[in-house]
Formats: sequence, C-alpha cells, structure tokens
Amino acid sequence: MKTSLAILSIPLGVLALSLSIRTARAEEVAVQRTEVVKDQTSTTGPNRYLLHSGIWILGLSYVPAVIVAAESSRVGDKSLYIPVAGPWMDLASRNGCPANVSCNDTSNKVLIVIDGIFQGMGALNIVGAFIFPETRTLTVSSAERGETRVSSLSLRVSPAQVGAHTYGLAAVGTF
Repeated sequence: MKTSLAILSIPLGVLALSLSIRTARAEEVAVQRTEVVKDQTSTTGPNRYLLHSGIWILGLSYVPAVIVAAESSRVGDKSLYIPVAGPWMDLASRNGCPANVSCNDTSNKVLIVIDGIFQGMGALNIVGAFIFPETRTLTVSSAERGETRVSSLSLRVSPAQVGAHTYGLAAVGTF
C-alpha cells in the first residue's frame, strides 16, 4: 500500500510542478556610465612566467643528467655535466655495439634525447623571458583625468530553449 502511494505521488508532484511554472518575460536594463577608459602599457622587465617555467624545466631535467654523469663509468657520460649541450655530446660519443654483443643501449639513447629536448626547452624559456619582456597595462578612468563622456550600456536577459525539453537564460548586451 505504501509503495503504491509513493509511486502515485511522484507523477502527481511532477504534474503540480509543471503547472506552477510561469512564463518568464525578457527584462532590459539600461545603465548610464560617465567615464572614459584609457590604457597605458609599460614594460617592467623580464617575463616572470617564462623565466620561472624555464628555470624549473631546465633544473628538473638537468639534475638527473648530473646524477648520471656522477655515477656512470662511461667517459662520454661525463659530458652530461654541461647543461643543454651535454646530452647531445653524450649521444654523439656513443658508438655502436661491437659485433655479436647485445648492448641494449637504445633506451639510454631515448632518455638522453628526451633530457636534451627538455633542457633545450628550459633554456629557450629563460632566453625568451628577456626577449619578450613582461608588460603591464594600467587603466586610467576619465574621472581621474577630469574628463567625462556619457555612454549607454544595455543588457537584455530572456528565457531561451537550450535543448529539446530544456530551458535556460540568454543574455544580450551592448557595452
């Protein structure tokens, strides 16, 4: 009995909710603004984001290379102490395997190439931070400069059909 009441109450609740929904009207809001904005751009120094990301990328890829250079007994691996160029010098100094010997050096070569790519990307980010300096834009309003100009803003919000049976809001404005 309780189950049939619960099952019956769900459709009745949905029906009551659908009958209580009212038609929405579009509202228009007009705002008067009395200021003019002027942007002033200034250069402040190296781009901090490029500089920080370059230091992190170069540092995180250089530390494993230094560890390999310190622990390895290969003479060519000692060039990994040199940042950016070291992985490429190490890769060039690796000779092929002798005949009838399996040296399984392919994975080491792949890791050296990946390390060289990341070290190069980090170095390019650091150099790019100085080539593309950081700029800041200062916005000055007309009230601060003693000028006035009237411009109108309008915003219109109205109901809109989003899907086959779904509704939402649409906003259109001029600025």
